[in-house]
Amino acid sequence: MEYESSMYLSPLTVILVAFIFGLWIKTSKSKGKNTDAPGPRGWPVIGNLLQLGKKPHETLTRLRRTYGDVYAIKMGSRETIVLNGLQTIRAALVKRAEDFAGRPDFYSFKFIANGNSMGFGDYGPRWKMHRRLAQNALAMFINKKNNPIEESICQEANVLANNLLQNGNNPIDPHTEIYLSVGSIICAICFGQRYKRDDPDFLHLVKMNDEFMAFAGAGNPVDIMPWMRHLTRRSFNTFLGILDSMNQFCNKKRQEHLDTYDPFYTRDVTDCLIQAVDETPNEEKEAVGLTDEHILTTVQELIGAGFDTIASTLQWCILYMMTNPQIQEMVHEEIRANVGLLRSPELDDMEKLPFTEACLLEAIRISCIFPFALPHSTTRDTQFQGYFIPDKTLVFVNMWSVSHDETIFSEPKKFDPYRFLTIEGEIDRTKLDNFLPFGAGRRKCPGEQLAKMEMFLFFATLMQRLKISQVSGDNVIVDSKYGLTLKPINFRSIVTKRI
Repeated sequence: MEYESSMYLSPLTVILVAFIFGLWIKTSKSKGKNTDAPGPRGWPVIGNLLQLGKKPHETLTRLRRTYGDVYAIKMGSRETIVLNGLQTIRAALVKRAEDFAGRPDFYSFKFIANGNSMGFGDYGPRWKMHRRLAQNALAMFINKKNNPIEESICQEANVLANNLLQNGNNPIDPHTEIYLSVGSIICAICFGQRYKRDDPDFLHLVKMNDEFMAFAGAGNPVDIMPWMRHLTRRSFNTFLGILDSMNQFCNKKRQEHLDTYDPFYTRDVTDCLIQAVDETPNEEKEAVGLTDEHILTTVQELIGAGFDTIASTLQWCILYMMTNPQIQEMVHEEIRANVGLLRSPELDDMEKLPFTEACLLEAIRISCIFPFALPHSTTRDTQFQGYFIPDKTLVFVNMWSVSHDETIFSEPKKFDPYRFLTIEGEIDRTKLDNFLPFGAGRRKCPGEQLAKMEMFLFFATLMQRLKISQVSGDNVIVDSKYGLTLKPINFRSIVTKRI
């Protein structure tokens, strides 16, 4: 009886096994062209998913040693090309930009920004016009006369410094305060308004963005295994609820701007986008199927992109300054000597602060918060570096393999700002071409200039005003937790006043 019981399969188990076996037969016999790139063997149905581990970026970088800069894996039953190394990635995204500019037809992508997304949208005539108008609007905002955004960032950086000092000599986890300050500036850029920390609308937006990043970072199985859609309906409906809440907030702000828009006075990025819409002939937009809603949802994407990336980078900066106190002292001394202690650092001070800039660059490099960027897709059958890659193949761009390439950056896991400096102590501009923190090619981050401005002003202000020290007895682990972005494992610090 015991033997018979142990061998018994419930009807549900039989059905599940039959279902998975049927899927395997279906996918293995599916018609279509396959790449001839090498790669590790995977399991039926799930492919190489279990082999990726908790740190897929490091796993895929190790596989580069075996299979080279271009190899194939299976994400579920979906064939995926992994691109590694600076030269290979640049060759694909810049020299063969059209071939690799697509986005995969992930199920979840259809719902982001009501399906009108630029960042998650596929490549084509409509996307190209959307991108051009969004870039024009950002340039218009950045270059407008008497732009108050730099002053707003400096003010918010000082608010952040003051709030970090509120704990006195008690330990503080800086995550929440950084996140709120960065969020306030993103709102100032997009809506012309910095928010107080207790504003209910602002706190709701922060909460929704945090939940979106957590959900997206956990991965959406239906994107690579669409047959799981009905098995994950409850969690996916939660995701849709988060998106709907963010849509409602941004739609409310958009309508407020449309009702008060003055073409002779642009207040923020939303106004600049409205102006870009108004100045584009309707027949041009209609020819490619671009609506005003497509363009104005760009604001929603700027919020999503700006919140987490800048906040995560600043957390890494603080962590590396805390764990490298001598370097932190050198940064403060450089700021004291070249800016002084009577005013906040400004953007024009950057060229006088090469060591400070080098520390920021090194924090960006070593943290590599977007190890894969967003997934790409091929737009046509293509031959690349000797391998055939079919149209609509999922493509992972392994940015970690660039920022941690030992042939470019010796001891890549060591925090060493000197790698970005010349012998004379100036920024070595040639080294800036050795990694791609904002991507490359057609999909390069359109908000790069704004992001650099924010990160420098926040970092320089904090280093001018604060001393960040380790908590006695804390075992600080300098490592990341994997998600849509790589955030540092939570840490505490003692923040004391310098000025």
